[in-house]
Amino acid sequence: MTVKKAIQIIDWWIGHKKKIMEDLRKEWNYNTFEEATGIVKVIFDFDKTTIANLQAIREQLVPKCKHPKKMHDVCKGQKYCMNCNMDL
Repeated sequence: MTVKKAIQIIDWWIGHKKKIMEDLRKEWNYNTFEEATGIVKVIFDFDKTTIANLQAIREQLVPKCKHPKKMHDVCKGQKYCMNCNMDL
């Protein structure tokens, strides 16, 4: 798996979690997530923590490299940055 695919999977997972939380909020008739009580609050808090953790992992995977032109190379037809090893 390339880093690019891992980032795509994490982005999908974050989006999916947010969509499910929003669907549950609407189904359970809460205007905001903070209104929830009991087990519903536990579920929302758990999902918020999961999303925060996934975003922290994503930040570590996404390089802060600007991919300078002189650092570009091609391997097996795939262009990548030699500085951070990210597929371009």
